[in-house]
Order: sequence, then structure tokens, then C-alpha cells
Amino acid sequence: MTESNVSLLVGAGFSKELFPQFPTMQELTAAVQEDSDIQSLLKRIDIPLSLFGRTSPNKVNIEEWIKILEESGAYFKDPLIHERRKYVVKLMMRRISENIRDLSSKIVFTEEQLDLFEILFKSKVNIFTTNYDLIFERAIHELMSRERIDIRTPYDLNVGRIELAYKRKRETYLGAGYTDSVSFSRIHKLHGSCDWFSPGIDESEEIFVDISLMENYLDSDLRSLSREICDSMTPLFAGPNSVKSSQINSKALKPVWTSAYSALRGTSKLLIYGSSLHESDSTLNALIMEGLPASVGAHIFDRNPESVKLRVDRLTTDPNNQIQPVDKVSFNNLVQIVDLYQSR
Repeated sequence: MTESNVSLLVGAGFSKELFPQFPTMQELTAAVQEDSDIQSLLKRIDIPLSLFGRTSPNKVNIEEWIKILEESGAYFKDPLIHERRKYVVKLMMRRISENIRDLSSKIVFTEEQLDLFEILFKSKVNIFTTNYDLIFERAIHELMSRERIDIRTPYDLNVGRIELAYKRKRETYLGAGYTDSVSFSRIHKLHGSCDWFSPGIDESEEIFVDISLMENYLDSDLRSLSREICDSMTPLFAGPNSVKSSQINSKALKPVWTSAYSALRGTSKLLIYGSSLHESDSTLNALIMEGLPASVGAHIFDRNPESVKLRVDRLTTDPNNQIQPVDKVSFNNLVQIVDLYQSR
């Protein structure tokens, strides 16, 4: 196989197609809504915000809640209301993190899926994902345990891990090290991850990681330190709210986006699987519009590929963007298509 710069962008549809137990936004909203602590806090701030408790759950999702809480908090003079809203946002993000981490820990791969992930990781493609889950990390971990992929830790292929995961002042947390992984695909988690944690948006020069997947690679003291640190901090992932651009431009996530932009600039074909490229995600749309070279087209796999194509047509200059309904493209088909483009 000759080396080519093919890029693959995957969204929530990718995780849902592989593992149906991963929630839709409505399902995730319902799970968070049922949390008694969140219910109690929402009732306390419901007076100035008629949205909560009065709008049908199928018309509101957790991202809208976070957006309204973040955007409206700055306009209220009552510091107690403002602090409560900040705490609700932090608690919601923690519940999302716990939910997705729990589902990720229960993943069971079929032999066919592992075969396909092995091919994908060895194909040297640029993988961009907006998902918070740990599907890629757990697939790498499983392949490592079977000695089918030769890297040092389950996070070596993740750009965020390599740049940030062990950026700490404590020497004991710097001991893991990383493999030179240029012979594999690189994974860019653009919106962060359910197991990344930060002191906060304004203090995110350091990132702390739940390293539970590394139990076979690190000693018990280091694992305990990781859990202790993460339990006291805010999950680090960027939601579609007013502070998203601040999160992405923070010292924690900016290197991931910078690397993704550089990778996209050198791509020869962009494959989009299960990502709607919704217009509300202006940062992701800007990355495609500014990063994708002129005359480089996209191949779109989605349940509603026509609507995604309309958005992609506005973001790219290539008139030959292709579409395929995702229900006609299995993971097997996707990997075959990746391999086809890579071999050209």
C-alpha cells in the first residue's frame, strides 16, 4: 500500500452504528434529566429560566441546557444564581462523562470489528472525531493485548494524549512515555474526551487523564493518582455553547486542532461518516472550509446524506462531493473504501 493522506471524520453516527447502546442526544438528555442532584438544582434556578421543567424533553437536549446556562449566566447580577448555573453545567458535564465512560467500559468487540480496526489503525489515515467515547482507545487496547499492534500504551495514536496527557509538574506522572507512532493512523479528538479532565476553562494549561485503560502499563500508585486528580476536576470536552471557542483555543485543546488543521491541509480525500456537520458547530465547519485544500472533495456516509452534502458543498470548492446512505455502508465497507482511497 502506498502512503496517501486520506482523512476520515466520524461523528455520533459512527459510534451508534457500531454499538447501538451509545445514546442519541435525546437518550442522553433523559439519563441526565433523571439525576436527582441535577433535578434539585434546576428547580432552584427555574424561576428566571422558564425552559426547565416546562418544555417537552423531546424538544430540549442537554446541549441546549448547557448553552442557555452558560450564555445567560453572565447577564444576571445575582452571584448566587450565577454560581449555581456554573455548578449545574459542571455537574451535567460530569454525568455525561460518567455515562459515556460506563458505556465505553462495556464494549465487546467482535473478531470482525477488531480485524477492521487493525486495518484502519495501520492504514495511516488521519482520523478526526467529535465523539467523547473511548471506542478507538478500547479497540487499540484490545489489539495490544493480542499483540497485533506494536505500541507502548493504548493512547499512543491519540494526538491529545501525546501532546498533553502527561504534561504535569509531578515527575511521577511523566513516567509513562510514548511510542513513535508515525507508522499508524493518528486520532484527533476535536471535542475532547469523556476521560479527559481539566482544572477549568481558564486554567486548562494542564490536562489530567483517567488512565484506567493503562492498568497493565503503569503501577498502582500512578493509577490512584490519576483517579484522585480526575475526581476533583471538570471533564474536558467542548459542547456547543458560548464557551466552546474558548475551550478549543485553550492550551489543552488547541494543539489537537492545530494538528488536525495541518493534517487536513495535506489530505487528498475527506471521508465523512456519521457526522452531520450541523451549522451550529461553526468551529468544525470552519476547520473543513479553511483546512481542506481546493479541489479536494468529500465522500459522505450518513442517514441523511443529502442534507450533509448541502453543507459540505458550501464548505468545499470541489463539485464532485459524493454521498451514500449510511445504512448501506457497514464498518467493513467503510474500511474497504478507506483502503481503496489510500492505495490510489
